[in-house]
Amino acid sequence: MPKRSHTEDWIEAIRVFIRDTLGNKNWQIVKNKEKTMLGIRFDDGTRSYKYIPYKWQRSNANEIKHFIEAVHYLHIKKRVPIDEAVERVKAQAPKGSLPKNKTNPKALLDAWEKYGDFKINQAGDISQSTWDKGYAKTFRKLEQVADSQDAINLLKNIGKFNEAGSRSREENVQRIASFLRWATSKESGYLLDTEIWNPPPKFNLQDFKGKKSRQLQEKTQKPTTPIDDADLLELIESLNLTPEEKKHRMEDRAKEWSLAIKLMATYGLRPIEVQYLNIRRNGKDTVWCSYAKKSGGGIGKARRVFPLHPNWEKNWNLIQKIKNKAPLPRMKAGAGEAFKNYMRFNPVWKKLKEKGCSGYSFRHAWAMRAHLEYGLHPREAAPMMGHSLESHQQYSRFFNEELLEESFERAIKRRKNKS
Repeated sequence: MPKRSHTEDWIEAIRVFIRDTLGNKNWQIVKNKEKTMLGIRFDDGTRSYKYIPYKWQRSNANEIKHFIEAVHYLHIKKRVPIDEAVERVKAQAPKGSLPKNKTNPKALLDAWEKYGDFKINQAGDISQSTWDKGYAKTFRKLEQVADSQDAINLLKNIGKFNEAGSRSREENVQRIASFLRWATSKESGYLLDTEIWNPPPKFNLQDFKGKKSRQLQEKTQKPTTPIDDADLLELIESLNLTPEEKKHRMEDRAKEWSLAIKLMATYGLRPIEVQYLNIRRNGKDTVWCSYAKKSGGGIGKARRVFPLHPNWEKNWNLIQKIKNKAPLPRMKAGAGEAFKNYMRFNPVWKKLKEKGCSGYSFRHAWAMRAHLEYGLHPREAAPMMGHSLESHQQYSRFFNEELLEESFERAIKRRKNKS
């Protein structure tokens, strides 16, 4: 008969402590290459494993027990997210008890290469072109600081390449943090030592991103101006070609861009999204956008889009044109760039550009319309536009005193009408 394995008494004691004293049957300690891990089973059946900064040995039994007790208190009693709870307790652990870090730059860079393969080919989070263009820049910086001693120092060093609060710095920090989070997870096979390379939680990266200086704020906070309805209609009218222009076979492209602009304005779309519209039947025809925006943080979901103003949808026959797959502009160089190239000689657009308009002005105008004219709450409008509430709240910068006064008057009228 096979020999029955025997659990050492100190291990059994900790497991009994977790089960009986803490009253938690979903937590347990496990061994992984002489290291101690806390295994957690969640209510939905998923599991997560967190390294504890003590070796799997009898002499560390008390430290392991106290560590788990502290994490349990923060996570279960105080509702602190598990990753943050572990990091907090690690930060309070006596420095002499934590292992000395021995970093291996080659292992870090090799893990980055595997991360790229995972993001592109397995998870499908990003495209090859996004990796080659954006992530390659981050990698060139990573190569220069790959000898950093741990995750905290690496994030600090990555941040130093760009101005505090800048978009470039934010992107680099987020990419490196996401990479480390993957490389220290079970999903990657623990390519990197979790004790050394486990990064702070996603919501705790602001210190590495830095705060914008006043000069940078002034430089970056020049928003794209929403286009008002009168200017929009004038722009669409300008795409009706003269007989001379029609002779040069320019009519097809003009019609394609006219339709694209109508779609962006009516449904509050990003330029790229006009190519991803379809009709679903649910008692009536509804318009859906299947574009899944990819970023380092994941992939967006398909969403239903809503017409503001509804009469534009009807007057421009947009639902039928979507059904019929009416021709739209080619956007090989990217939607924003294609729009810019086509409109650069349009006299109406030239004037609008001077006001601060861009290809996103139609989308921004939809957001303004939603609040000022239709009284939609940001929590309602944000999912309709396919972005977070935090992103949506940036539209508040377009509200000057005059607009706020008008909005207030409408709110008073709505209140009176209800009473």
